[in-house]
Amino acid sequence: MMNEHVLDGFPFSKEEFEELCATVDALIMEVFKQASSKYSSEQALKILKGYQSLKYPLMAIWEYYGFGNVEEITLPITSLLYYQAFKVDTIDTLNQIITGVAVENPFNFYGIIPNSEKVVEKMLVSYHHLLNNLISGNLCF
Repeated sequence: MMNEHVLDGFPFSKEEFEELCATVDALIMEVFKQASSKYSSEQALKILKGYQSLKYPLMAIWEYYGFGNVEEITLPITSLLYYQAFKVDTIDTLNQIITGVAVENPFNFYGIIPNSEKVVEKMLVSYHHLLNNLISGNLCF
C-alpha cells in the first residue's frame, strides 16, 4: 500500500530507474561470468544468487512506487520466491545490504568492472529512499 508521499525526493524518473535496473542486471551477469571463470558452476550459481539479492530492493521500488510489475524488470533467472522472502523482513535486510554495499563495491569483488561505482551510488540512493519510506510508514508491503 502506497501513499502519495512515497515518491517525494526520489531522484529518478521511471525511465532512469528502469535503466538503472537493467545496468544492475548487466553487472550481476558480468560478476557471474567472472566467478564462473574462477569457480565451479555450482559455486558460481551460489554467487549469482547472492548478487541477485542486490536487485530485490530495486524490484520493490519498481513495484511499490507504481512503476509497473516486477516481471518487467527481472531476468528470467531471477527467483521471485527469494524476492517475496526479502519483503518479509525488509528493513533489517535492507540495512544489511546498505551496510555491505557502502563498505565495498560488490561488483569489483571478482575483478574490477569500470564505472560500476557510479551504479553503486545510484543503488544506495534508491536503497536509502526505500528504507526511509518503510521506516516512516509511507510504504508497507
